[in-house]
This record gives sequence, C-alpha cells and structure tokens, in this order.
Amino acid sequence: MAHYTLRCVECGQIYDDSDKGFLLDCPENHGPSMLQADYSVPGFEPVETAKGFYRYQHWLPIRRTFARAPKTVVFQSDAFCDRLGLENLYFAFNGYWPEREGGMPTCSFKELEAASVLARIPKGEERTIVVSSAGNTGRAFLEYASQFKINTMVVVPEFALPQMWTTVPKADCVKLVVLKDADYFDAIQLANHICELEPFFAEGGAKNVARRDGMGTVILAAAEAMKTIPHHYFQAVGSGTGAIAAWEMAWRLMADGIYGQWLPRLHLSQSESFTILADAWAAQSRDLPEIPEDEARAAALKAYSPVLSNRKPSYSLTGGLFDAMSECAGLFYVPTDEQARKAGELFQELEGIDLDKAAQVCLASLFIAKENGALGEDHAILVNLTGGGAERAHADGIVIPATPDYVFTKAQDNLDDIRKVLGL
Repeated sequence: MAHYTLRCVECGQIYDDSDKGFLLDCPENHGPSMLQADYSVPGFEPVETAKGFYRYQHWLPIRRTFARAPKTVVFQSDAFCDRLGLENLYFAFNGYWPEREGGMPTCSFKELEAASVLARIPKGEERTIVVSSAGNTGRAFLEYASQFKINTMVVVPEFALPQMWTTVPKADCVKLVVLKDADYFDAIQLANHICELEPFFAEGGAKNVARRDGMGTVILAAAEAMKTIPHHYFQAVGSGTGAIAAWEMAWRLMADGIYGQWLPRLHLSQSESFTILADAWAAQSRDLPEIPEDEARAAALKAYSPVLSNRKPSYSLTGGLFDAMSECAGLFYVPTDEQARKAGELFQELEGIDLDKAAQVCLASLFIAKENGALGEDHAILVNLTGGGAERAHADGIVIPATPDYVFTKAQDNLDDIRKVLGL
C-alpha cells in the first residue's frame, strides 16, 4: 500500500502490507512484538469531505472507505465538570445517542475497529476473515460485514449471544459461531483453530494495525475538539488494545506538534472480579500473574463487564500494554461493581443516555482518580466511554437479534470436529 508501511517495534524491520490478506507478525526470529503503521503523510491532515472517522484516513491502514463510517462524539458535560471541579473534563462517547449525533448504532467503539479492519481487506478477497469476541467487537463486525457483504465469521462464547445483534439484516456471507460453556479466551482458541483451515484467515486482534489505529482515532477526534492532546486518558480495558491504540496515536500527534508535545497519562480500569492486568501492573511486572485455568475462567465469567475479562491480554509483548503504561506513567483502578453501577446511573441521570458496563467501570475510575488527587483542576482530561445507548437502541426498535449459524462445545474444538460442524 502506497500510503503506509509496517514497522516491527522489536527489530525495526520495515514491510509493505500484503496484497492478499494482511501482515500481523514480524517474520524475523525474535520474541512477540507489535507491528506499527508508518504513514506517508506525517502531519495531522483530516480529510474534511470524508464521513465519520474516515476524515482521519491518512492515518488509517486501509485500502478503501465505506459509505457508512462510525463517529466519536466528544463533548463537555457542565454537570460533571461542576460536580468534580474539573474545568477541562471531556467525554468521548462511542455509541448510539441521536440527540448528540452519536453515530455508532451497535453502541460500542468497536465499530471503529470493524470499519477500519474490513476496509484493510483487498477488494475481491474470497476468503473469510475470522473474528473472536466477548460481545461488542462481534456485534460491530456482524453489522459492517453484513452491510458491505464481506465474508466474515464471528466466534463468541455462549454468554455473549444476547449481545449479538445488528441494525441491518445479517448477510448470508456473515456467519455467527457460538461456543457453549466457554469464556472469551476459549472463543479465541476456537477462532485460531478455525483459521488453520481453508478458506479462513485470522483478523489478528490487537496485532492488527487497522484495529488499533481505528480505535486510536478517538484521540484524534478528542484533540480536534479539545484543541490539545489530553493530559489524562481514561478507559476500561480487557485486552488493552484500546489503550495501546491511544498511546500510539498520541505519539503521532506529539510528533506533529499542532496540539502539544506530550503523551497522555493512561488511567485504566478493570472489573473487581477479574484484575489480571491491574495485578500485573501493581507488581510492576512485564509478566502476567499465573492463574489456574479454572480459576481464571470462573473469575472472567463473574466480571461485572465480561468484555473486560481477556485471560491473555496484549500486555507483555514488545509494543504492548506494559510498554504503553511504562512510557505514560500509567495508573490502574479496580472500582467495585457497586461503584460502577452508581457511576452509570449518575451519567444516565445527568446526561440522559445509558452506558454499557465497561464504560461504567471507566467512569467510576474517574471519581477514584479525583479523590486520590491524581488530576489537576486545569488538566485536559479525556474519558473514553467505549459504549452506550443500547437501552435506547432497543427502545427505538432498531435492533435485529442474530441467531447462531454454528454451535460448538469445547470438546469439538479440534480440527476434525471443526470440519464436520462447518461442513468442510
């Protein structure tokens, strides 16, 4: 692709993106590492005529744009600024909120991933991209792949099935796979095994530069609205991909210099029953804590927000979350479920829209940070509300429930049974 190359964070090797599919890993023989996109347009140059987040297409590793594009809404809340005594507090709302032109009807910032990743796939690709999800990502890929008729398979644990819905009819080329009695990591493993077979290929999760840079546009939208790079960035995390994306995009803005030359401090949070990332960071360890599989699975299933419960997050690898937190002097928070619920209720009371549970966890961490004295009154603060408006979407009648095309048990997670179930 002419407008970007891929660079390995570990060894510095530069690669052109593949004409068929896309590169996810450095071919060199070294430890796990991220690839990052380097763009031929070094400065921040939004395309004013483009829709939604495609206005940032110079900093997206995409081959095309779609007629529909998600849009992050960045705004100040007088009520929250007054309540917290923070004059430069901004929210980035990613969801469905018609009164504020909230342009993500699947109600999650995972639309930024889907619209970017699918736009990275070359036209004419006949294989099927496989995506694993605990909820929001799967819903976004079902939506965009259905609207633009792109061969896609979404693999989710059974508990996520109620979150699998679209606002457009699910296309025949889009398949939903459900894994019974499983958690998110189990779904990731099944998706990986499916990708060993033709005609499937892996979306790549955090290693897909299109996924990260799509989510990173939250920082770009915020900088335009705030006229500055935020000094503080809040987000709830499961895999850590969104926080890595914010760090990487802030680096590009810092190099450009138009909105400042600093990186935002990362303020991240997890649900109280599943704290693998918070525990590793508290120990200042690059290695994740060892947790027995059954114990980890049980904790993940108990989490207030299940999407924050990835058992194998993108933490330890070069260019991963440990590096991002280290460079940004990051802080981790673990709000109680009750604190998260109350934060969500307060937001709905003051602003009139519902937040998903991950966004509630994030908002609760803002109150904790303020109480702990981590925020200056004049600091520019961005709170990434990664999902909201699902209650409103259901009330407005725009939701079409998705039914599974294939159902697996964990005992069937082997190549022979996968072939049988999928009819290969």
